[in-house]
Amino acid sequence: MDGDRVPSGDNVHRFILGCASVAGVVVVVIVIGLLIGAVKFIVPINWASYGSGKRTSAILAWERSNHLSSKVRRFCGRLNRFPPFIRSWARANTCCGKLLLALLFGTGVALMCTGVGYIYGGNGAEEPYRFEGQYSQFTLLTMTYDARIWNLKMYIKHYSRCSSVKEIVVVWNKGVPLKPSDFDSAVPVRIRVEPENSLNNRFKMDPFIKTRAVLELDDDIMMTCDDIERGFKVWREHPERIIGFYPRLISGNPLRYRPEKFARSHHGYNMILTGAAFVDSQFAFRKYWGSEAKAGRDLVDHFFNCEDVLLNYLYANSTSSRTVEYVKPAWAIDTSKFSGAAISKDTRAHYRIRSNCLAKFAQMYGSLAGRMWEFNSRGDGWDV
Repeated sequence: MDGDRVPSGDNVHRFILGCASVAGVVVVVIVIGLLIGAVKFIVPINWASYGSGKRTSAILAWERSNHLSSKVRRFCGRLNRFPPFIRSWARANTCCGKLLLALLFGTGVALMCTGVGYIYGGNGAEEPYRFEGQYSQFTLLTMTYDARIWNLKMYIKHYSRCSSVKEIVVVWNKGVPLKPSDFDSAVPVRIRVEPENSLNNRFKMDPFIKTRAVLELDDDIMMTCDDIERGFKVWREHPERIIGFYPRLISGNPLRYRPEKFARSHHGYNMILTGAAFVDSQFAFRKYWGSEAKAGRDLVDHFFNCEDVLLNYLYANSTSSRTVEYVKPAWAIDTSKFSGAAISKDTRAHYRIRSNCLAKFAQMYGSLAGRMWEFNSRGDGWDV
């Protein structure tokens, strides 16, 4: 999971370079096989122009009609003579042959490492993305409890290496908290112990947060640092929006909460889950803890769910302009599947509770169903 500090570059460009490196490995393996005699080309004798095998009239007719057949025969014939030639030039039992094999093996290992790095290493967070010629930083905030320590340690080690992270704030909701020194972190870690186990603590006003941008990111979500950096750049372009990586489409009568594939099948979305999203800490936290959100916060405590849904409604209720934007990550892994510490294991019950929240919040703050934005290449969209 760690080590996303790789050279910057476009995702497609890096994927092509990775595939080319892997193809180079295949070539190296074939050459080594030829040298040691493990690979031999067997060419049917009736394909070779110099062969004496009997050909049928059908084959001769096919050869005359196919312009490429002669070239194929010549190429296969050369391949058939190639292994003895290179083995005579560099025998594997000689010093020259051993040196050549070692060189080829080292080249293959280097190409494989390069290919894996290009394909799976993200597309770079060694340098953060500039916006209007400037760099900036954000605070990463996550909420956890004592049953998720394994997730948390890996999470902090990984994300603390992302270029634009200034501080990591851990909202400790339940149990005995760890100390900041317990983590392998490249940035300061602050443990904020809460007296009450409430999901509303995720958006609590925090005077010690020094950045306007806050990335709300669940401790069981792992993404590349580059995806985080791209999302941060998009947020800097539109700080009045919730910029995140998990879109949802709220629609229907009655309103129903559905997974991401429903939004994609309808080619649009109107909600971003704040389990992985950038927000303006000054606006979002003040809005969430305002008097108009009191009934919504009580509902969140009642269901122990829906705090992210409530924030989307509060944003939408504050303006007629666009309030959410989706950024597509290269990949994301839910590590709670490995630890068994997932908060919402029963998906059906989880969705049913969220559908109830949608109905309640729509009565309080107005419906989201009239809003929708289309997906496009980077995951954001336009009004429809």
